[in-house]
Amino acid sequence: MTTDRPVEDALRGRVPLTAASYAVITRGDGIDGEVLLQLRSATDFMDGWWACGAAGHIEDAAAASVALATEVREELDVEVVTARPLTALQRGCLISPLEQRADYFFHVTELSGEPRLAEPDKAAELRWWPLRSLPDRVVPHERVVIEALVRELEGGEVVPSIIEVGFDQHLTLVAAMGTNRAIGVDGGMPWHLPEDLRHFKEVTMGGVMVMGRRTWDSIGRALPGRTTIVVTSDRSWSAPGAEVAHSLPEALSIGGDREVFIVGGGEIYAQTIGVASALEITHIDASPEAEVFFPEIDPGTWREAAREPRDGFAFVRYERIPLHPLPSEG
Repeated sequence: MTTDRPVEDALRGRVPLTAASYAVITRGDGIDGEVLLQLRSATDFMDGWWACGAAGHIEDAAAASVALATEVREELDVEVVTARPLTALQRGCLISPLEQRADYFFHVTELSGEPRLAEPDKAAELRWWPLRSLPDRVVPHERVVIEALVRELEGGEVVPSIIEVGFDQHLTLVAAMGTNRAIGVDGGMPWHLPEDLRHFKEVTMGGVMVMGRRTWDSIGRALPGRTTIVVTSDRSWSAPGAEVAHSLPEALSIGGDREVFIVGGGEIYAQTIGVASALEITHIDASPEAEVFFPEIDPGTWREAAREPRDGFAFVRYERIPLHPLPSEG
């Protein structure tokens, strides 16, 4: 697990965790059984993704088990009869103090009756899914727990008592910019540089890319060999080959604990450069008219790790200067 990662000033010091309880509800014979999931809708987070049968914030200083019973009653109109603590999951998010979470998961194996969708304003569907065949779009941190339970039921390792999610993610910003930091004009780039496009492909191939809607429109399609996550406030928008997120924290949650490439536009660069670990910048020897600009690259924060000069431009990799430099060898 990464222990020295960049964080915004808002995440330094004592950042409170928001607590919630989750019901992983199963029926049937072990691994051949089913798990109850609800399809999130109109919740402003991960809508269109499948989630645990019931979940909610712990309120009024209640115990996690009390919150569990309350959420099952309110969302499914049944009572919990048999449940056991499954795991505690801590979630981190690089950019938001509001997304630092402590989630308590319970394995519920017996209810008082047949669950029904009691809050249709928050979920579009309630369905039993085979544990061996989960849907593709399960809320990422909930999938981690359900898959851990599946492994346990298959005779593998017991579900860990504590699971940490979001702490091994690191961001790399990828951009081409002029000497005036110009990156965009008229919905596209101020230049056409085939060699930079090849470099972009080499850097991002096989990875996860996060971009804004206007950047997607300028590209016009999903690029092969990469996962594309598009951040947009338009809840009706979709496009073939694109995973849609309605906020940057949601996009980073989908991105997972790995290197995530931030590829535009200017607003998303500005929101993420403060927590990025690396920059892959094509410096172009031109100062064109532009509408969108890359943030300042502070030499007190970033050091050049590699430079490849070309005719009229250079590929430069920057790495963040550690807050606590490693001791020199001697």
